[in-house]
Amino acid sequence: MQLFHNISVRAILSLTLLATTLGSITACGKIAKPTPSSPPTPIDFALVLQYAQRAALVYESDQVIQQTAGPGTRITISPSTALGVKAFVETDDTKKVQWVVVRGTSNFINVKLDVDYNKIVDSRVHVPLHKGFADAALQVYQFVKPLLKPDYEIRVSGHSLGGATAVIVLMLLKEDGLTLGQAMTFGQPKVTNRDGARKYRALPLLRFVHDKDPVPLLPPLDLFSVLDEGPFQHFG
Repeated sequence: MQLFHNISVRAILSLTLLATTLGSITACGKIAKPTPSSPPTPIDFALVLQYAQRAALVYESDQVIQQTAGPGTRITISPSTALGVKAFVETDDTKKVQWVVVRGTSNFINVKLDVDYNKIVDSRVHVPLHKGFADAALQVYQFVKPLLKPDYEIRVSGHSLGGATAVIVLMLLKEDGLTLGQAMTFGQPKVTNRDGARKYRALPLLRFVHDKDPVPLLPPLDLFSVLDEGPFQHFG
């Protein structure tokens, strides 16, 4: 997880293509896992491209982000927060689709969130969560919730810290009963333990990882995490 990102669309697209080539893709929810009796469901890489582009775009300046809004769409960018978290909501009224996109680690305040491995049990989802990611997700959730429309499909994406934050936001939106479209994250670390992974394994989450990227292996397995509600575990 880099401390400062000057990340480009090419960087995240490279991650996507490498993940495809190396087969480092896992899925749950609307994209079925392969079984011995059925072939894996094909992945729509034109759609993956849309998620990857947005996950890269959120690292850019507000002006650059706003310039990408096409006809019939509008982008609302989160204000500055004490945690240094940035996100935007893109609304397409023609297709009735809204995108929630969260930026990854971009400053030292974000780094403090990354390494806050303590677990907290959120009162909404009732499972242990990585405290740093949960704190970031709460700020993003409070920003996006008033903007989301119940009859629109909600698509969620993010890279690294942004991916972890986006997954917890996805959990909260599920509890709100909103219509969830496919969620995609890139290089996302773990956010919960076995109980949380079991409860939310049906979420429409598709994770892309590179086999040489250490970030998806975080938080690390240690004695404290095992004793504190069990080790962190991925789902999706």
